Amino acid sequence: MGLACGLVVGDHSGRMPERQQLVQEAFAALEKGEFEPFKKLLDRDAKWVAVPQGENVAETPTCMNRAAILNRLKRIQENGRRFRVGKVIEEGDRVAVEVTVLSPEWSDSVTLYRVFTFDPSGSVVRLNDCIDESYALQVLVA
Repeated sequence: MGLACGLVVGDHSGRMPERQQLVQEAFAALEKGEFEPFKKLLDRDAKWVAVPQGENVAETPTCMNRAAILNRLKRIQENGRRFRVGKVIEEGDRVAVEVTVLSPEWSDSVTLYRVFTFDPSGSVVRLNDCIDESYALQVLVA
């Protein structure tokens, strides 16, 4: 995939951009049951918006702050779900991460994209789950 619209896909100098590294480190810690890196990454008022669940946008599952996001991540972890990070794409104040979700109760894994929006201080103020890369790219440049 070529670079389009100024999108940064990885860093070919051998060193990963800081925001991408922070997100990947948070997922790596989550794999070990450690939530502190995600806590440090998220603004107190961060919001997580899941993949829309139908025509009524108001019914889309949402976590309204850092405490709710961390609580959700802990429940997911306790239920045996695990995440594998794939492609990472950065544009402006946003980082899109390809996330493969593995769950013991599912017959196969599910891959989605999660877009992290950073504020000028470096905290994540919003997470958007996207059904695929095409949707994630739209969220990146919105």
